[in-house]
Amino acid sequence: MKLLKDLAGRMLACIDPIVILSFLILISAIASNLTSYKVVQVFGTEASLGTFTMPIILMLLNPIAEVYGKKRSNQILFATCLAEILFAVSFTALSQSQRDCGLLPLADRGHCEALNQSYVLISEHIVRGSISFAIGCLIGSQFNTRFLLYLKNLWSSRLYFIRDIFSSVIGEVVYTAICFMIAFYGVFPFATILKIFAFSLMFKFSSTVVLSWISQYIVLLLYRYQAWSEGASGGRKVKFSSRYLQV
Repeated sequence: MKLLKDLAGRMLACIDPIVILSFLILISAIASNLTSYKVVQVFGTEASLGTFTMPIILMLLNPIAEVYGKKRSNQILFATCLAEILFAVSFTALSQSQRDCGLLPLADRGHCEALNQSYVLISEHIVRGSISFAIGCLIGSQFNTRFLLYLKNLWSSRLYFIRDIFSSVIGEVVYTAICFMIAFYGVFPFATILKIFAFSLMFKFSSTVVLSWISQYIVLLLYRYQAWSEGASGGRKVKFSSRYLQV
């Protein structure tokens, strides 16, 4: 039994949840940027496909700010924005070297040409989209994080679920307004942008409530990992939500 505990402890020591969360944030940002210019019909109105992955970023970022503070959260956010821009530039450079469909068998040329067109369509806007994401996310997340931690101090660390919803809504409104203004202006008609903006806010507001339940469990896991990594005993108490938890 002791051997199993030692083995489990060594495995946990090799797994840093901050690294995992940072990777998931980056994947969500890249996925959102790659699909942001793809407009689909949802319930009779236009919507950007990238809307459906954006709320995941704050769901993962808020627990980091809650447990490790604003400085650590900002570091991860800056690194994410930089990596996302570098990915966009690399994608654009690679998309210039398209395959020569004329060298392929006739049956495969249609798929090849469609793939080349997709690369061109994405590469035309991906750098602009990544810059708009970086500006919008950096500003929006500052409102989000500051309000989250302000309410944390005001309410003595209680009610994370409520604080996360309020701060996420503020952050999403600021981010969406800035990002859409930079990314979509001149690309889509103004009426289409308004429809995409309205649907995006409606979806993000509703999804925030659901994702906050997941976010608060991430906070719990981070607190437990933090206590474990500091060598805390099983009886140490930490604050979480509206009560103390044993970790």
